[in-house]
Amino acid sequence: MIRNLLLCTAALALTAAPALAKEAPPAPAAPKPFALPPLTEFTLANGMKVTMAQHGNVPKVTIVASVRTGNIDDGQNVWLADLTGALMQKGAGGRDASQLAEAAAGMGGSLALSTGLDSSSAMIDVLGESTPDAVALVADLLQRPDFKAEELEKVRADMLRNLMVAKSTPGSIASEAFSAALYPEHPYGRTFPTPQQLSGYTLEQIKAFHAGNFGAARTHLYIVGRFDPTTVRAAVEKAFGGWAAGAAPTALPVPAEPAPKVVLIDRPGAPQSTVWIGKRVAKPGYDMDFRATNTLLGGYFSSRITRNIREDKGYTYSPSASLSQRVQGAFWVEDADITAESTGPAITEIYKEIRRMQDTLPTDAEVQGIRNYMNGTFVLGLSSRDGLAGSLANLDVQGLGVDYLNGYVGRASALKAADFQTAAKRELPVDKLSVVIVGPLESVRPQLEKVPEIAAKLPKK
Repeated sequence: MIRNLLLCTAALALTAAPALAKEAPPAPAAPKPFALPPLTEFTLANGMKVTMAQHGNVPKVTIVASVRTGNIDDGQNVWLADLTGALMQKGAGGRDASQLAEAAAGMGGSLALSTGLDSSSAMIDVLGESTPDAVALVADLLQRPDFKAEELEKVRADMLRNLMVAKSTPGSIASEAFSAALYPEHPYGRTFPTPQQLSGYTLEQIKAFHAGNFGAARTHLYIVGRFDPTTVRAAVEKAFGGWAAGAAPTALPVPAEPAPKVVLIDRPGAPQSTVWIGKRVAKPGYDMDFRATNTLLGGYFSSRITRNIREDKGYTYSPSASLSQRVQGAFWVEDADITAESTGPAITEIYKEIRRMQDTLPTDAEVQGIRNYMNGTFVLGLSSRDGLAGSLANLDVQGLGVDYLNGYVGRASALKAADFQTAAKRELPVDKLSVVIVGPLESVRPQLEKVPEIAAKLPKK
């Protein structure tokens, strides 16, 4: 009996399969409008800006203090900003590093400070009831670092080890050469110090960097989560109200973009070539066309370049395109670790895909796929406390308003096929692209001589 029932069930399933296979899936619904939670914004008398938002249902809070200082303020002292930030975390307000960590852990979180090109950020994630105490802890970190000499040498030793590792890593080597090619004679183009530089920075230089670049006028505090707004506002005014305004953020425009170049760095015997191809581009601002073009070209797993050189040809495992914004402009780059024997053919295919984007319109399915991907990742990224706080901080650094976030879904949903072609032509003329290749040049260079886009630009042997 059971056997007969199973046979009947199998027969029904086989009979129904063709009918089910012919059913088209339902059309996707239109994306829901996105709106930020209400924001409370105010400015202290010393010029420090504060943004607070009630967000989520979990009784936790993320605090981000974004300070407009970073490697842009290094001048020729590369990594002085990084060294300053690292030493700040080793003691502040009379607490050493262990005590800072214990204080943060007692509030249900951890405290960290990161240094970037244009800004530095202190961040802590705590239980909502501990928000006032967390505000005070962040204030200590930013305003009252201890800067102990004995801690400096420990931090310096760690950074020297990290520097040595980075300088031996193909991706870091390529990044350094690419930045220098795009931004010569500018802090954006100075990726690594020499060991001698890093070893020579003094405690007095670090203290001077902090005094000259950390201040209320450069700082924007973001508090996102579930908290009592009246109590927290009072805590902010108490903790930060007496901080000196300090100097305005550094404005250091980049010089005109230099002529494109091909940079070759030899790694004899390496099984792979690390390749970076790109150029400076216009800062996107509110425009979506080049953001979308980057995504379709190489910015997500189903992108054209990835399908071509990874899925179809197997030249590389992890190609990726990215659009990186700075306060002063932006740049686009496609990077990949490519098997050495396929370096030339892979570069040819990358140029081919850029030209295809310029010469033909993407399909309707591609356009809709990019709309859906951009909207989905955008909304998902803002669903968390740290995602919202970080996005608000980045907007402020880039000079964009909150209307950028509120209008994102609408702008992405309005993208047309022609927008991709227009943006690719405008931003990625193939004769203006710089190329950095780190690999075994004995076997790779003959391949490059067969790539017409770069053959004439190859440096002399």
